[in-house]
Amino acid sequence: MMTLDRIVRFFALLCGVVLFALMLVTVYSVVMRYVFNAPPLFTLDLSRMLLIPVAVFGLAYCGWTGGHIAVDLIGALGRPRLVRCVDIIIRLVCAGFIGLWAWKLVGLALYSLEIGNATNMVQIPHHPFVWIMVMGVGLYAIVLFALARRAFNGEEDPPHS
Repeated sequence: MMTLDRIVRFFALLCGVVLFALMLVTVYSVVMRYVFNAPPLFTLDLSRMLLIPVAVFGLAYCGWTGGHIAVDLIGALGRPRLVRCVDIIIRLVCAGFIGLWAWKLVGLALYSLEIGNATNMVQIPHHPFVWIMVMGVGLYAIVLFALARRAFNGEEDPPHS
């Protein structure tokens, strides 16, 4: 589990670095547009593509640290054994759906590479960013499966930090 924790935190750090780069691109675009009256053409395409790793690299960290919104109705009403069983089932079902999503994204990445999808203005290819989505979503599926296994073994969730 320590290795998974480090991988998840690395992806979260990478998410922050990409978010910082996105901020720099946006500031550059605003300065060029309003100060120099020379709007750069590439910033819209680049900003759209940089949003992809920002969105998917944070998923696993959010799941691993419990950063998501949770409504705990069953925990308040049920016995601990019931809560644990429901938790295991929900995490496994979610891991299955997220894993299916990652698998479908692999097909999309291969298809995008085959037909040469790219952005409109500066022709940034889509397939590397779809592979980024595969990595982020796949890691989230692994996290959900690991959390289900921890719940099955009666272990606590990782610390929320």
